[in-house]
Amino acid sequence: MIGFLQRTKAFSIPLLILVGILSVLLIFFNKVEIELWVNAYNSAPLDFFFRYFTNLGDGITAFIVSLIFMVFNIKRGLLLLLTFIISGLFIQYLKIHIFPDIVRPVTLLKGTYVLHLVEGVKMGEIQSFPSGHTGTAFAMFFCLATFTNKTWLHVSALVTAVLIGFSRIYLCQHFLPDVIAGAVIGTFTSLVLLTLFEHNKTFMKLNHPIFPRRASNAEKDT
Repeated sequence: MIGFLQRTKAFSIPLLILVGILSVLLIFFNKVEIELWVNAYNSAPLDFFFRYFTNLGDGITAFIVSLIFMVFNIKRGLLLLLTFIISGLFIQYLKIHIFPDIVRPVTLLKGTYVLHLVEGVKMGEIQSFPSGHTGTAFAMFFCLATFTNKTWLHVSALVTAVLIGFSRIYLCQHFLPDVIAGAVIGTFTSLVLLTLFEHNKTFMKLNHPIFPRRASNAEKDT
C-alpha cells in the first residue's frame, strides 16, 4: 500500500494536504457558508463547463473508460471497473442506510436562500453524504495514476478529480463534507484493491489485451 502512495506521490501528497486544509476550513466555517460562498461566484462559462465536466465522475463514464482499457489490458480495465463499482456500492450503502437524513443543498436551503442553479442540471434533493460522483472520480483517477510513472500525468489526474469534486459544490449537488468523504473513500478503495491484486498470480496473468496480437511468420522464425 505504501508503495502505491510513494509511486503516486504527486497525486497522494497534494491530496492529503488538500483534505487537511479543507477539513480545517470546516472548523471555522460551516458547510452552508462554504456552499453559499461558492454559489455566489458563478458565471456563464463556468456554468457551461461544470455542467458537462461533472459527468466525468458519472458511473457510465467510468464503465466506458474501464471497457476501453480492458481492450488493451484486461488487468488494468478490471482494476478500474472494480474500484469504481466497489467504491460506488459502499457510498450508496452509506447514503441509504447510514446517512439517509443528510439532504442536498437545494433541499436544506430551500426558502431561506436564493441559489444560482445551472439550467439543464437535474438537482438531487436527498442522500447527500458522501458524494458518489466524487468517489467515482477519485477511485478512477487514482487507479489511472498508478498505471504510469509520469509526474505530470499524476498531477493531471489529481486536478481532474478535484475539479469533478468542486463541480458538485458549484452545481449545488453536494456540500463540502460530502465531497471530502467521497474523495477519501474513492482513493482508499482504489488503494486497497490495487494492494490486494498486486501479487495475485491469477490476476497478473491478465496483463494482456483482450485480443493479443499474433506473431507474424517473420517473428516466429527469429
